Amino acid sequence: MTSTTPIATHYEQFLHLLTRDTHDTDDTRDTGATEDRGGPAADRDALRARYGEQVDASGAAQAIVMSRDEWILNQIDLTLALGRLLSEDDVVVSAVPYELSFVGAEMDRVIEMVGASVISVGTSGTICPMPRLLGLIEQYQVTALVCAPSFAAELAGLALARGQRPQDTSIRTIVCVGEACSTERLERIGAAWAATTSTLYGTPTTPTAAVPCEHGALHLCEQRLRAEVLGGPRGELLLDGSPTGELVELRPAERGCVCGAASRVLVPLGSLAAALPGPDAPVSAVDVERIVFRHAGLTPHFACTVQDGAFHVTCAVAEAEAPAGGALQRVIRGEIGDALGVAAEVTVVDAKDWSTATS
Repeated sequence: MTSTTPIATHYEQFLHLLTRDTHDTDDTRDTGATEDRGGPAADRDALRARYGEQVDASGAAQAIVMSRDEWILNQIDLTLALGRLLSEDDVVVSAVPYELSFVGAEMDRVIEMVGASVISVGTSGTICPMPRLLGLIEQYQVTALVCAPSFAAELAGLALARGQRPQDTSIRTIVCVGEACSTERLERIGAAWAATTSTLYGTPTTPTAAVPCEHGALHLCEQRLRAEVLGGPRGELLLDGSPTGELVELRPAERGCVCGAASRVLVPLGSLAAALPGPDAPVSAVDVERIVFRHAGLTPHFACTVQDGAFHVTCAVAEAEAPAGGALQRVIRGEIGDALGVAAEVTVVDAKDWSTATS
C-alpha cells in the first residue's frame, strides 16, 4: 500500500521541531544566559525527551534517555518506512510494549503521522486480552497489526481454537517489532493471516535502527547512525561506538540489495546473551528458526531458550497434519546439529496444546 498522506509535509514538520529555538515562546524572554551556555541549539541538543529502561547482560535494569532531537530523528525514519506500508485507509492495532520502552509511543505517533487510525492495546493483556482483541479486529475492521512475531502467531492460534479463520479477517498487513525473526517464520506468519509481513529493527536506546525496503530487507539508517560489528560480518552490533548487546549480520556495502538502496542490509539475530558459540561464529535462535520452518505443517509458534549449553526448542504442528511427533523431533534435532554445530533439544506439540506446553 502507498500512503496518500504527503510524507514531505510530515518531514517539514519534524524539521521545524529540530531547528526551532526551544526557548522561543509567545512572551518575551531574555535568552542571554542560554547563549552563554553555547547557544539555543546546544541547549536544545541536550533536552531530554524520553526516559526508559534497558536490561544489561547481568539482568539488572539501567535507565536510558533520549534527547528530543534523537527522538524526532528516529520518528522521521520510521514515518518514511511506514508510509510505504500503510495508508490513510488503514486501521492499525498497535500491540507494542509501553512499559519503560520507547517503541510503543514512537509507533503510535508515527501511525498517526502517516494518516492511519490507531487502536493501541499494549501487551499487558489486562484491559485488552487476546479474545477481546479478536473481537475488536472484527468490530473495527482492522487492516494492519503491529506486534511481536510471537504475538501474531499466538493470536492466529487463538482464532483457530475459537473456530475462526485468521485468513478471513480484515488483517492484510503485519509489521513485526521487538523480536528477531527469520524470513522463514515471517512467511509462515503471513500465510496464517493471508497478510503481507515485514519487520522493523531497533534497540532499547535506538528504537529505529533499520527499516524495510519494498523487498523486505532491513536497511540501516546510516544517514544518522554509524554501525559496525565486532568480530566480522556476524557479531555484536555497535552503534556510534557503543555496544548494544545485539547479535546481527551486517552485509558489506558492495553486497547491495535488489532495491538499489545504498545503505547496508542488517539481519537481526537476537540478543547476544541468548546465542551459543558455534564452529565459526555465534549461533542464534533465528538460525534455529530457519531450519525448523523448512518443515511443512508447522504453525508459526516457536520458542527457543538456552539451557545447559544447548538450545531447547518448542514448535507446534497443526493437528490435521501432525506427523509422528517423536520422529519429527529427531529429524529437526539432527538437522540443527548438522547445520549449526550446536546441541538442541526439540519438542513438537499440537498447536492446540501450545499455551500449556510453553507456560
